[in-house]
Amino acid sequence: MALEEYQVLVKDMVGDQDDVITTEVRDRALDEARIRYSADAPRLELADIVWPATGVFGPVPDGWTDSSVIQSVEFPVGKRPASMVFAETYRTATGWGLESEQALPGNALVRVCYQLPHVLDATADSIPRRHRLPVASFAAHLLCQQLATRFAGDRETTLGSDMSRTESRSRNYAARAKDYRAAYFAGIGQLDPALQDAVAGSAASAVTSWPRRNPRHRLVSRGGL
Repeated sequence: MALEEYQVLVKDMVGDQDDVITTEVRDRALDEARIRYSADAPRLELADIVWPATGVFGPVPDGWTDSSVIQSVEFPVGKRPASMVFAETYRTATGWGLESEQALPGNALVRVCYQLPHVLDATADSIPRRHRLPVASFAAHLLCQQLATRFAGDRETTLGSDMSRTESRSRNYAARAKDYRAAYFAGIGQLDPALQDAVAGSAASAVTSWPRRNPRHRLVSRGGL
C-alpha cells in the first residue's frame, strides 16, 4: 500500500487529460524521485557486528547493499564521547568486507553506521511521513517537465487556435514543474542546488564587473602641504 499512496498523490498533482502519462511513466518518475531523495537525505542504519578474529578485516552488516556507504565505525561500543575507528569497505569475488585502519580484537562488538538508499515499493516505504508530499512533488516536477516538452514539440504540427492552446499548455506545465521542484526542496528543508549555482554565478559576476576607480579622482599629495 506504500507505493499506492504516492501514486494517488502524483495523479492528483499532475492533471493529464490526454492520458499522456501512463502508469509505467508515473512509476518511473516516482523511482527517480526516490533516488533523488536518497541522495539529498540518505537513510541511516545502525548495526552491530562481531569481529571474527583479531586483525583488520571484518564483515559488513547484514543489510549492506552495493549502494551503501560507511558513515562511521564505533569501537568500543558505548563510550561517551563515542570512540570511533577509521574503516573502509572493500569488495571481493564473494561479496563485501570491512577493513579497519587498526587491528580489532576477535569477538569484539563493533557498531557500524551506514547510508543506503530509501525503499519505496508495494510493501515497504522508508521515507519519513513528513517527506512523502515533497517526494511526490519531485515526481510531479519530472512529469510536468515531460508534458511541457511534449506540448512544446507539438507546436510544429498545429495551426491557429490549436497552436495557441498548445503553447499555453506547454507554459503552464513548465511553470508547474518549477513550482513542484521548489516545493520539494522547501519540504525537505534544503536549498535547490540550481539556485545555489545561480547565486554563486551572480556573485562572481558582480565581483568581476566591479567598477574601477577613475585615476583622475585619486588624491595626489603635494609637497609642503
